[in-house]
Amino acid sequence: GQLIDRVWGSDYVGDTKTLDVHVKRLRGKIEPDPSVPRYLVTVRGLGYKFEP
Repeated sequence: GQLIDRVWGSDYVGDTKTLDVHVKRLRGKIEPDPSVPRYLVTVRGLGYKFEP
């Protein structure tokens, strides 16, 4: 995906779950309630979206 390419480069061969782990950690730092994200939201079928 685009986010993986921008962060790790187009040659990245790792698992896409790596991104999920980092998003979870980021949510833990920025969200009032990480289990109900309002800033870093999942867009089904597309990826993630930041909503300030």
